[in-house]
Amino acid sequence: MAPKLTFIDEDGQTRLHAWALPVVVCAITLPVTAAFLLGGPSIGLPATAIAAATILVIAGRARPFGPMEVAEAPDRSRRLLVLVTRELDPSLAERVAELGQGAADVRIVVPTPSDPLSRWLSAEDRARRHGQDRLARSAGTLTAAGLRVSGSVGDSDPIQAVEDELRSFAADEVAVVAAAGTEAEVEELRGRLALPLIAVRG
Repeated sequence: MAPKLTFIDEDGQTRLHAWALPVVVCAITLPVTAAFLLGGPSIGLPATAIAAATILVIAGRARPFGPMEVAEAPDRSRRLLVLVTRELDPSLAERVAELGQGAADVRIVVPTPSDPLSRWLSAEDRARRHGQDRLARSAGTLTAAGLRVSGSVGDSDPIQAVEDELRSFAADEVAVVAAAGTEAEVEELRGRLALPLIAVRG
């Protein structure tokens, strides 16, 4: 696994490692310089454009590493946020229902089931409809398990979906109904939350 360019300091601020900036500068300038030297402007200019586009893509996809902000609670009632990244079967719903017992508010957030190709092809509307269908099925399953829930369809990035929801929902706990192969994502979310996180797996 490649080392991260950033780290979180004791104040929760994201910082660059001392070696990170020279590495980034070299990674950008060396290929461009080589392209100009070997192929002249006809090769160097396209290489510069590719490097600039790569920087923009990386910047656009980058996620913050600092702790997530949580909305201020209007009262002392317990609230549970449930991130649903897979279909809920009755056994999973029963476990989530157990976690939600005693909560005044249970909020479901379902990430938009989108992929890079769909985003590139502007297929977000279709992906959002799929997300709304999953939200409706999840809410129905949890209601049948005894919970009163509300919900929304969030960003295609599950971590961003949680962060967006917490800006308006004052959760005390977060439960993740985790799909297979999302262990790293769950741990990244755990590291950024100042709240208890429970992973619910089938």
